[in-house]
Amino acid sequence: MDLHQLECFVAVVDTGTFTGAAKRIHLAQSGVSAHVKALEREVGQPLFERRPRAAVLTQAGEALLPHARAALDSLAAGRASVESVTGLLHGHLAIGTITSISPRSIDLPRVLTTFHRQHPGVELSLVEDSSATLARRVSNGELDAAFVSLTEDSPTGVHTRELTRERITAAFSPSHPLADNGTTVSLAELAHYPLIALPPGSGIRWQLDKALHAAGVSARISFEASDPDVLVALATQGLGVAVVPESAIRQTKSAAHALLPELPPGRIGMLWRQGRSTNPATSVFARHVVGYVESTVD
Repeated sequence: MDLHQLECFVAVVDTGTFTGAAKRIHLAQSGVSAHVKALEREVGQPLFERRPRAAVLTQAGEALLPHARAALDSLAAGRASVESVTGLLHGHLAIGTITSISPRSIDLPRVLTTFHRQHPGVELSLVEDSSATLARRVSNGELDAAFVSLTEDSPTGVHTRELTRERITAAFSPSHPLADNGTTVSLAELAHYPLIALPPGSGIRWQLDKALHAAGVSARISFEASDPDVLVALATQGLGVAVVPESAIRQTKSAAHALLPELPPGRIGMLWRQGRSTNPATSVFARHVVGYVESTVD
């Protein structure tokens, strides 16, 4: 029973398939299957019931799982202890982010640059996606950490840290009828016009849909885009009313805007994997991000 066998076994459990495990640990699917089969030969029992689209733990697999996790966690703790003594950190850190985070909410390039200078032995990779998808990928181990728009539906098995928050606004053309309504707009008023919104899976869209449902208001989403600046640009052309974070308005002088008091503030935060993560660089990166954000707060 060796480390690679245990890593493959736990990866299949976490992702639910051999294909998912292969993607997570960057190994060919045949290699994952070979390691798991070797482990099954050692314990003398099948560990998975192999189905067409899933790998389900057998009773023997259920019995082995907590011990496999404990072994991997112990190894990760040992690595972290050695690295804390030597001052060196190595490995690969897979990070996810929503499109709109930088530089509006957090200066992500600066965060990554300062971390890399302090820990040059850690290889960084970055992907963009929706908050919902990023949260799922952190939870299943495809990503080590992610910057997302937080909602009440945060996944289990991950640490969550709020980093910033800001008010939600409606943006529209200066000639739009709402321009004469004052500094706030109600959801009922908003629903009279085509809406321009972030796509499903984003935090602000989740809040908008939830608030509309709670208020019993029906609205029509005419345009969707993942970049708030694009939403504002569409709104200034008279195509509808954009629902965006307040910071998106600061990027342009051509849009009128009003606050949406019925929507709670948008919250940007970071998710990272909990105990079963075998990557010691994850917690170091999380501390770095929190420290950086706290040092830049006005």
